[in-house]
Amino acid sequence: MKVNQSPVDSPREWADSVSARVFPAVARAPQGLAPRWWNHPVAVMYATVLCAAAVFAAPVTASGVLAVLVVVGGVGLATAAEINRQRWSTSRCHAEQEAAWVAAQSGYQVAADEAGLRWLAGEQWRPVTVDHHRGWWHACLDATGASSVEDAA
Repeated sequence: MKVNQSPVDSPREWADSVSARVFPAVARAPQGLAPRWWNHPVAVMYATVLCAAAVFAAPVTASGVLAVLVVVGGVGLATAAEINRQRWSTSRCHAEQEAAWVAAQSGYQVAADEAGLRWLAGEQWRPVTVDHHRGWWHACLDATGASSVEDAA
């Protein structure tokens, strides 16, 4: 496992917060598409319903059969999308555990709470950001008191 302090070619190029320490490649990210709005199972099913309605309304002799086939295919895609989301969620939990272990091995005190991972900087708890980039999960101990979401606002 590779751990370095230098954020050169850092995985944090997508975040706005300042990192105190970057732990690149703490865990491997799953292969395949990362969860996004367009591959969410509900979005897939919504698109399936629209496509099935369009096929059913088309002036084709077998439009009812084709609509059923579209629905079956859509249910299959939505199921695959849900399995993919669960795989990514499990992988993120594993990456957070690995990030906490790597940070602890490097002398940082890391704890998990309802808001996620936090690290102790002096007397203040600051956020740990775990995000995926180029096939790996990366952990960043944020130097600011706010999370990267709050920094971007």
